[in-house]
Amino acid sequence: MKARIETADLEHELGRARALIAAAGLPGLLARVDAGAFGTTPLNLETLDAVSRALATCLAAAKHPALGTLPPAVFGLLFAEEALDRLGALSSAPESLPPAGFAATQYGDLVRGTAQDALEAIVRDGVNFVRFYQSHADGSKRLARDSETLRCLRSYFSLLAQTARKLQEEPAGLELQTPRLTLVGLRAVPAAAEEPSDLLPVTFDDIVGNEDFAKAGRRLARDVAGFDLKAGKNPKRMRNQVLFVLGSPGCGKTVTAHAIGNYFLGLCDKAGLPGRMRVIRRTDWASSYQNQSANTLLEIFREEVFNAPGVCGVYWPDIDTAFAARSDGDIRQEERANLGAIFGILDGTIGPKNGRWFLVCDANTLRMDEATLSRLSQAPLKALGPVSPDSFVKLLRDVKLRGKEAWLPISPEEWLALGRRCVEEKLSGRSVDALAGRILTEMEDFEEPDEYFSLPFEEKQKLIDRLSRNIPAARVQDLITDHVRFERESQAKAEADRFLDRVKEIRFHLSAQAAAASLAREREKSGGS
Repeated sequence: MKARIETADLEHELGRARALIAAAGLPGLLARVDAGAFGTTPLNLETLDAVSRALATCLAAAKHPALGTLPPAVFGLLFAEEALDRLGALSSAPESLPPAGFAATQYGDLVRGTAQDALEAIVRDGVNFVRFYQSHADGSKRLARDSETLRCLRSYFSLLAQTARKLQEEPAGLELQTPRLTLVGLRAVPAAAEEPSDLLPVTFDDIVGNEDFAKAGRRLARDVAGFDLKAGKNPKRMRNQVLFVLGSPGCGKTVTAHAIGNYFLGLCDKAGLPGRMRVIRRTDWASSYQNQSANTLLEIFREEVFNAPGVCGVYWPDIDTAFAARSDGDIRQEERANLGAIFGILDGTIGPKNGRWFLVCDANTLRMDEATLSRLSQAPLKALGPVSPDSFVKLLRDVKLRGKEAWLPISPEEWLALGRRCVEEKLSGRSVDALAGRILTEMEDFEEPDEYFSLPFEEKQKLIDRLSRNIPAARVQDLITDHVRFERESQAKAEADRFLDRVKEIRFHLSAQAAAASLAREREKSGGS
């Protein structure tokens, strides 16, 4: 059964939830533990709001017509998970929560009665749990601050969640979505895990060349997507969860990795398996603060990858930029910490080898020493991109200019000649993408009539088709010539700039040497006199 609780449903039950919590005495109890300067504290109010909204979500779920037959333990579990998620957001340093549960015999209300009865009993029991620790005989366990009360409530709801799971068999086909969580059976998945990833909208059909890379990535994605959440393990014994790819800029490494990620998410969606794809950005590891980058990296992998509620894939582009610092004699402490974290991920000392996650990383050059290479569990794959005339034709005509054949009056022989030209000029996949962009710009280079702007989308497309210009093979050849000239001029300018920078550096060192020699001679003269 599938159901969705909207924010409006929650807000409708919020007044009732607050009344139940007030009647149980939680506001006064929190104020007695920590009254602050004005009778209570801001954190106490945030705690009350978090518990109230968690309860309101469950009250709304209990009224949903599709969920009326669910046992009360499921609503108790939802209350616990919603409260844990909301209370956890208030804690600046999330603590390790108890994995055990309460004695099942003490929670008969979660087995019999109605969902309403179970939720009210949980509120009363939670208040009694806090009250017990408020006046605990052991002074070290007695609550004295609002942050301690927050931690106590989180512990209670964590214990409650484990107890509810022990009391209830997993409901078949249950998928309950709330504004914060998705309950799949008895598994709570954070809504963030199901947000759209920042992958490009590409599939394997958009890839030309890189067959080995795509094949290995497809196999890795299928292996990880076969993870069994209920059993807590992967039926396949995966020895390698890291795929390392080497290729020159513009060869299609990025688009292939994104196609692998989309394929992986598609498999997870079909299997009903919570899955996500994380792309590592330079800002994730290039902090200027000492040890912050390494800590951020470890936090990303531990929280978002290793401890993901489902399965997870990671794409790390240009990982060689992080490795490059290793060969530098002036390597900073920050870079050493980064390398230590990366090495731990690659060689398996950080993170479980449980077949629940995978990492695809790529590099432009193999600027890595033996210690780095030894941590890669396989030889790097090579991404070559399009290399033959036919592959260039496929990339340009069938992928980049798909659907525009009617405005390209080019014969098969002319297409093949264009493909040969791309090979001769050593164009990359990125160059072909730029070339296709120029072709499309010229094809649609016309002034729209005034009525264009008020037309519906489909009519606009028809008008564009009618006004588009044909682009013959000769014009494509000219565009290739222009692109090659521009690239070579840009490369020559970049080389000239590097040369001038090097000359300035040499002059600086020569001037420094001359100044040092002059200073030494003056010292000798002064010493002699």
